[in-house]
Amino acid sequence: MKSLASLLSLIVLCALMVTLQPTHAQRTPWERRLRTDVVLSDTPALHRAEQPGSLDAQELRRLGLRPRGAGLVDLSYWPDEPPSPATVSPDELAAAMADLCPVETTREDLATYAEAIVQYSREFEVDPWLMAALVYTQSACATQLNSSYGTGLTLINVGMHRHHVRRGVYRFGVYTRSGWQRKELDIGAFPFNREWLVDPEANLYFAAALVSVFSQQCPQIDRAFDSVPHRHSVSHFVWGDKVGDTGPEDRILTARRRLLRSHAETNRNGRRLAGIRFVSPLDGFPRIATSGLGELRDNGRRLHHGIDLASEAGEPVRAVASGVVIFAGVDWERRANIALEPWGALLVHERHMGPRGLFVEIDHGHGVVSLYAHLESYDVQIGQEVAAGQPLGVVGQTGVRDSGPHLHFGLFKDGEVLDPLGHLAAYVFPPELTRRGQASLTKPKKARRGKHRRNHWRQRWR
Repeated sequence: MKSLASLLSLIVLCALMVTLQPTHAQRTPWERRLRTDVVLSDTPALHRAEQPGSLDAQELRRLGLRPRGAGLVDLSYWPDEPPSPATVSPDELAAAMADLCPVETTREDLATYAEAIVQYSREFEVDPWLMAALVYTQSACATQLNSSYGTGLTLINVGMHRHHVRRGVYRFGVYTRSGWQRKELDIGAFPFNREWLVDPEANLYFAAALVSVFSQQCPQIDRAFDSVPHRHSVSHFVWGDKVGDTGPEDRILTARRRLLRSHAETNRNGRRLAGIRFVSPLDGFPRIATSGLGELRDNGRRLHHGIDLASEAGEPVRAVASGVVIFAGVDWERRANIALEPWGALLVHERHMGPRGLFVEIDHGHGVVSLYAHLESYDVQIGQEVAAGQPLGVVGQTGVRDSGPHLHFGLFKDGEVLDPLGHLAAYVFPPELTRRGQASLTKPKKARRGKHRRNHWRQRWR
């Protein structure tokens, strides 16, 4: 009877295999999904902090997502990305990267990165500015990162690509009218393994090759794996075959625009207020506003008196117009604003900070005042004159309780709160054009067994 049952099961299985048609994605000769246990949802009902399996801030950073992931619903609102200069020298690229990379990144390291980027971008016909943006967003210009998420400067995931590499050749599929066609790319200059990927030159060599591969596969690969709508093939560098969110792409392209701005030193004019012409408070515009004026805060106890701009910790914050610093200090537990020298601000513990944290205010004349809050640090003091575009400090999350690093920007006229979006329209996408998502694990996190056992014995001996 057991033999007969096994035979019948085999017959049924074969029949199902014959009758069921494979999906378009199943007919492709690869699968490079970086994470299979992550679910992204835009359903407002799921936006609950107590949701089982919610990803913590560290996991979100590893995935390249913002704590309250934001991206434009209609990608057509994004303008075309600025073109790259026809040529770029390693020295020029290194100088631009110096404005983004942490201060501890040495000139020798930047020179090494820039030379390899220029060389291998030319070899694999990819954009060197995009490569430099990957270095910044993926690793913050650090070479020795090595984890299950990725390795080296651009956090290349070995497991995602290992089975495509055979004897120094990367095999991949490109969709044509006749179906998926196999292509090959020679990547034999270095061994493809974790040990070599921590070497900057080898990492950038493989990163340029992979960017080239994904640029050839996109957008056909999006249809095959039902990716979310996105603008650039670089999304696949982070996600693999199926793109789950546009957050990483936004960060990379923003970094690219920041690099190009640093290289070109150009500004775009904003709408004037009392004859004052504004510039962007953050590089790499346009930027996404994650919340706007008048939104509720602290469970409805107060209103938001400005806009929040999605940004990364350590980004330079710039004066939107020339003026005089009238405050630089800390919001002290909502009771008082205490002015501090830049070095003194670093000594204040965050538990004593009110919602604004460390912040700076600038008087631009004619009753116009701008405010920059949640700073990690600042470099100006009261009475100092500043020019439009001059760095004031860097993005942080001081005073923030439930979100990641971002810039809070406020604008006032004769003490009256203004909506900054009306005067920074050239630089900012308003929050109604963005979507907010929730990232969670498919399986809730398990409670620690040790803690459960301790509670068990406590109950027993009471």
